[in-house]
Amino acid sequence: MIESYVHYQLTENVEILRLLDFETRYFEALWEIPEGIVYNSYIVKSGEGFVLVDTWKIGYGDKLVELLDKIGVLDKLTHIITHHLEPDHSGALVELIKAKPDVIVVGHPLSVKLIESQYGIRVNFKPMRDKEELEIGNLHFSFYHTPWLHWPETIVSYLHNDRVLFTCDVFGSYGAYREKLLSTLNSEERAHYFKLARKYFANVVGHYRDFVLKSLSRLLELIERSKYVAPAHGLVLGRNEALYMAELYEKWAKSIGSKILVVYDSMYGFIEKFVNKLAESLENFGYNVSTYAFTWNKRPLISEIIGDAIEANILIIGVSTYENKIFPLIEYMTKLLVHKVGCKKTVIVGAYGWSGKTVEVKNILENLGCSEVYYYETTPSQVLDVIRDVERMIRGERGLSH
Repeated sequence: MIESYVHYQLTENVEILRLLDFETRYFEALWEIPEGIVYNSYIVKSGEGFVLVDTWKIGYGDKLVELLDKIGVLDKLTHIITHHLEPDHSGALVELIKAKPDVIVVGHPLSVKLIESQYGIRVNFKPMRDKEELEIGNLHFSFYHTPWLHWPETIVSYLHNDRVLFTCDVFGSYGAYREKLLSTLNSEERAHYFKLARKYFANVVGHYRDFVLKSLSRLLELIERSKYVAPAHGLVLGRNEALYMAELYEKWAKSIGSKILVVYDSMYGFIEKFVNKLAESLENFGYNVSTYAFTWNKRPLISEIIGDAIEANILIIGVSTYENKIFPLIEYMTKLLVHKVGCKKTVIVGAYGWSGKTVEVKNILENLGCSEVYYYETTPSQVLDVIRDVERMIRGERGLSH
């Protein structure tokens, strides 16, 4: 395994022990992450010893135990807080319990069954109800349920002593960062960070956008009280940065955007010529157009398409026929886009070819509950007419940036 770690003091009582993961190429076995990712575990000093807030990804448990022993934490570890049981955050529980059988595991009431079913171990478990408080030595924690952000037993916790809000996946980001705080990045680096956070949100949390909106008011109240917001992925946020991230979460959850997203396949160039002419024409009118192509020499990152789609208002799908069906990657992307970012006003364009299967994309979208769907099957002699028709339709759309 290729790994590295950093160890920082965050506040008087809180330290960050961060694993930098350069090995995972496909997060959740789905999302391409050439930028890497980190797993933040937080060590909190109490009058009784130490509390560990979340752990590291499964497979790195022995390394975490070794480091905790090396820095003098393991022998005095009394509690482990687990904010949800996905193995990138709870994956070191088996090794930690083996090393410290008497440690108390704190989490959502549902978590104990997941620990037993996932890892086959029994733990000394303390369930925390919504808004319940817990004193550990001189530490004062409050716990809040935030279901489906992005597992059913997701919680966040607030450490009153140091005014730190621990949020696990919420407000997280991709990127294998060594820096401690987001505030240390320059403006260009910060812009890139928020782009990675958008991609992370769309990939991991996007399907649960309605639950994001339900939890935002609670999260905003907690952020207002906090000095730091400490996610399990990415960098630690200051209060103002976390408030800005919450604004972005609302925008992303509502899938509010002002760009046109173009996704197409082209095996031999016919669809590519057509779609590129259309995209070029729209750009000439001043629209913000993002284009992703599946061709014989291009293959975009699906994680990037989903991340970009969350800020799109109109979707243009270019599709060709393959073995008497729609091109399989376009079928996959169409369903995935609706699953992750919801329905968009959609224009489907295709070359008639020998079977005329463009309508199948329309049927997929309508079966998924999308209502504003338009489709065109065209021949080379009809290309300009179709482009003019699509332009007229899009130019009548309000709210696009041009």
